[in-house]
Amino acid sequence: MSGAHVTALNSRGVVAVANRSIDRSDVVRAVTAATPLMLPGGREILHVVPQRFKVDERDGVADPCGMTGTRLEADVHVIAGSASSARDLAACASRAGIAPFDIVVSQLAVAQSVLTGDEKELGVAVVDVGAGMTGVALYEHGVPWHTAAIDLGGDHLTADVAIGLRTPTRDAERLKCRSGCALTPLVDVHDEIVVPSLGERAPRILRRRALADILQARSEELLRAIAREIAAAGFEDRLTAGVVLCGGGALLRGFAELAELILGTTVRCAAPASSGGLGDHVASPSFASAVGLARYASRFRFPSLCALLPR
Repeated sequence: MSGAHVTALNSRGVVAVANRSIDRSDVVRAVTAATPLMLPGGREILHVVPQRFKVDERDGVADPCGMTGTRLEADVHVIAGSASSARDLAACASRAGIAPFDIVVSQLAVAQSVLTGDEKELGVAVVDVGAGMTGVALYEHGVPWHTAAIDLGGDHLTADVAIGLRTPTRDAERLKCRSGCALTPLVDVHDEIVVPSLGERAPRILRRRALADILQARSEELLRAIAREIAAAGFEDRLTAGVVLCGGGALLRGFAELAELILGTTVRCAAPASSGGLGDHVASPSFASAVGLARYASRFRFPSLCALLPR
């Protein structure tokens, strides 16, 4: 699930453990204490991701089970979304003959398919440029610390092309995919494109740079919104592994290069790693969310600490 209604926050909970060895039940109590009991505006919790623990004065503990102490603190990343949207999504799946057992936000799904363990550990931003939305997740020490959704995506670039070149939306999408570029200097000044006209008018021949100018303007707007999210989370100097782009919108030529200029860090466009027999068919940034969803389901298929946490 994705959308502007998906929001996140970091929270802390504290419990007493009576000076004995900490077990899984204590961890669950601490995480539960960190989880908000009430959310405003018809929202529900979708994910509670433990980030780190503190046992007495020992901070930065990844797994406190087996340690001895009297006070256990848990830092968690809580992701919430619209309860009605979650119900609608589950109802759509049910009507299609699918029995859903969980709802996963797209930012966590794509992270499962395109991020490496080292990237998550060192500090990385994963950016999923979809059709109507762009999802952002910031990882450090192996866990998410900030999750956000930006109400801009590939469809907005297509709409700008349709308006700017006065061409039907379907043809604008084709022009964007085949001849588009998000960084004007990468386009030869002599390149030309055939632009279909509206109605019964004859097609026109325009400079390809006219298309690039439109796409660069909207791409810059999107990337500056991403930069603001990174700054708001205090991650400007913590993205050691840079930014990883995925989603169909990331395939636009020049988008990664423009992202490096605006975000001021290294950027790579990523496709899901090998996925068995279907690997060749889904080896594209467009399939990052779908492949990540399958991996998420596989990872949490068996009982684990995460299965015991409140949802």
